[in-house]
Amino acid sequence: MTKTLTMSTLYKKLATLGLNKQYIREYGLPSWWGDELNDKPFAVLEGAAYIADNFNIDLKSLLMPEQEAKFNPLPHTQFKQHNSKNKEHPKVASTLASRVAELISYGTNIKCLKLPNDAKTIREEILSNYKTVNLESLLDYCWSKGIAVGYVNKFPRQTKKFSGFIQWQANCPVIILSANNTHRARFTFDLAHELGHLALGHLKEGILIDESLEFDSNDDEEKQANQFAVQLLLDKYDNYLGNHKFQNAERLTQYVIKIVIPKLPRIEADAIILNYGWHNKNCFRQAMAALNILEVSTNGQILINKYLVDKLDWDKFSDETYEYLEKVLGV
Repeated sequence: MTKTLTMSTLYKKLATLGLNKQYIREYGLPSWWGDELNDKPFAVLEGAAYIADNFNIDLKSLLMPEQEAKFNPLPHTQFKQHNSKNKEHPKVASTLASRVAELISYGTNIKCLKLPNDAKTIREEILSNYKTVNLESLLDYCWSKGIAVGYVNKFPRQTKKFSGFIQWQANCPVIILSANNTHRARFTFDLAHELGHLALGHLKEGILIDESLEFDSNDDEEKQANQFAVQLLLDKYDNYLGNHKFQNAERLTQYVIKIVIPKLPRIEADAIILNYGWHNKNCFRQAMAALNILEVSTNGQILINKYLVDKLDWDKFSDETYEYLEKVLGV
């Protein structure tokens, strides 16, 4: 077997899984790997082990010439789609995220505590320590309950992605967020939505994947998780702005900051703006522009993984796994 094992053959097999050479070199192989190793069978064997470990691949299927490469099987998985008629699932992204969730669970020492099953109680618990429910306070709450949270968006090009992902590891869940939109308001809603799935008992084992989080989902559990998130973030003030029209994003921003927030000081301005955009689809782009005006509203993924980096015991990982996590988490 080792006489014919080359990186070229591995690249061809991995391509059938949707993993291109550039992605493999950047995330699958350690930084010390050089092209001079590509045709050295024992080096390639070691490289294959790194790739299989990082990418959740069955190593035997990768090495045996007569076998097609395959991912390791995932635990029981629920796919939640915006359109239930769409049968294509983000298999590659979810498999890669599952491996990251395993590593996060391995690298953290946290105890999972029971969640209240209603948004009102959780909101009250958060507001006992914070002025509002925002991304920072919600992250603190999740970690205090033994729920690890990370952001992963480093997937191969043209790979179908997801918005939210929950995986039970041992007795604790890990939440992975992956939205391309980096507004803190969006991440706060997505995290509140995933927390809703857990609090409402929608997932007690295995994996749940939200492919796209939208207000108009036709899935009952998605509707419940949306309602949970809205109540957690906005209390009883869903659609507070109604169908009010604003001349531009600046006017919308100023109205919320100067008129609304003084009346609702326990609500975040960006939550009101995002909520307005989702209730008024023709004003969604204006709402996104308004979020850009709020300086605090961007780079939510950086805050999420800053929390994660501080919680991980990096000494538990090998040098290669340490490097892989740094790359895939963007830290």
